[in-house]
Amino acid sequence: MRNRALNFFLVASAVALVAACSSSTAPAAGAAVTSVAPLGGATGVSTSGSITMMFSDTMMAGMEAYTSLHRDSLRGPVVAMTAHWSSDHRTLTMTPNASLAPGTIYYIHMGGGMKDISGTTINYGACPGMGGQSATSTMMGGMMGGMSGEMGGDWTGTDGNYGMVFSFTTA
Repeated sequence: MRNRALNFFLVASAVALVAACSSSTAPAAGAAVTSVAPLGGATGVSTSGSITMMFSDTMMAGMEAYTSLHRDSLRGPVVAMTAHWSSDHRTLTMTPNASLAPGTIYYIHMGGGMKDISGTTINYGACPGMGGQSATSTMMGGMMGGMSGEMGGDWTGTDGNYGMVFSFTTA
């Protein structure tokens, strides 16, 4: 009888655990970044190429405002670009308005406030595998590094993160 009660308890606990972990009240993961080109750490990148970001789900309109390209450091000058979304709003292509300087390091910044179509902050979990690193306030010169104007008032993520950074060097 004791074994039967113990088995019942274990089964009931397992069912409760599964139900809790699959509850609809669990926070949504949000769309994930599935690729970035050029990859972080890339060298010999064309001075006339585009930057492409792909996401696992449809992104909210206007999220291109949460991306920027900086020369020399994350605090360096912002490179003017034209942004274009694919028809399914899962691929963002950004093309600099002028050729990039040769032999120069550039930093792609994807702000923490980027959201998918449902309004959920995107998941940057796979970015380190693409050469990305978490953006820190130190990288940005502290206190938002003056970037709030270029990225909108809500460019940090709901968890306070500053997004991801990918650096590359031109040929």
